[in-house]
Amino acid sequence: MADRQKGFRDQVLQDFADNVVRLAQINTGRTFKAQRANGKFYQKRIDSSGRLKKSISSEVKIRTEDGRFSKGFVIFKMLEYGLAVDQGRKKGKGIPMKPLINWINKKPLKIRDLETGAFIKKTKSRVRGLAYVISMNAKKKGIKPTNFFTDAYESSEEKFYLQFQEAIAQENIDYISSQLDTIQNGTST
Repeated sequence: MADRQKGFRDQVLQDFADNVVRLAQINTGRTFKAQRANGKFYQKRIDSSGRLKKSISSEVKIRTEDGRFSKGFVIFKMLEYGLAVDQGRKKGKGIPMKPLINWINKKPLKIRDLETGAFIKKTKSRVRGLAYVISMNAKKKGIKPTNFFTDAYESSEEKFYLQFQEAIAQENIDYISSQLDTIQNGTST
């Protein structure tokens, strides 16, 4: 008996994963309208450092460890905070302090004195205070979703389903054709 050809589905799944990653990386460079504390609006990038964009990747799993065919699935990977950036945060839920403090320390943020407006030294206690204020603001107002990944996934999904159905049909046609060839060759001898 001839083996069923496996390749069309695998390629469609890989193309889908690559397309979602490419679109999500493009989307992280988008800007959106944000509002400062003084009420003025400004354009803000989704990924200001570029680290989130670089971290977006996919892994297509097609075969099991023992080499048998699996239905296939895709694992999308990105930095831990990517999900929160994509989906936002609801009101009533603050941001965990430790990752927020790490983020503040990595960002080139400058802290100002509220009375004089002058920049002040970034100390450990001031960073913790700033993290607390940001967390409470997120708890009070929530954080709007950017949907950088969700939009990429959903825009690729319908095309993927159509291509996947075509790939399955083509693999079945090829399999049936090879079986018919085997039967015809076996009866003509």
